[in-house]
Amino acid sequence: MSKNKFVGVAYWTLSTPREDWLAEALKVLRVLEMAGLATVVNHCLPAGDQMTVVFGDEQFTLLVNNRQGRGVVRASPSAGCFVLCLVALRKALGDISVVTDSQQTVSARPRQSDPLYSSDWLRIAPVAQQLGLICDEAFVARHSSVFTNVF
Repeated sequence: MSKNKFVGVAYWTLSTPREDWLAEALKVLRVLEMAGLATVVNHCLPAGDQMTVVFGDEQFTLLVNNRQGRGVVRASPSAGCFVLCLVALRKALGDISVVTDSQQTVSARPRQSDPLYSSDWLRIAPVAQQLGLICDEAFVARHSSVFTNVF
């Protein structure tokens, strides 16, 4: 059991020299909106710039103030989807770290066996595919000889 005051499935911290990090993050996550999997909105607030990612009825936010930010991803049906968003941002833009409650870095390669994703893989897989974190079925079909020989 964690001794942390804020318990969640993952934690993220951001420290960037870039003024436009959140604007670039919006571009990375727009693919989810175009695929109809989520809604992504940026807000300029007095407390800093904020991005809201909505999966169904659940909202997740990234607040960045003075190029710094941190947050907790609390357990929920869409928590794994948001963790994938954070991982995709780390992969595309850098400057953000994502760790589990046990301080383990969240892998950039989501797997169905991972406890973060295993309970809802059918919902997780399309999000991971849109974010370029796993191959989609069309890619596997196009390169079936490679997958057959290697895997």
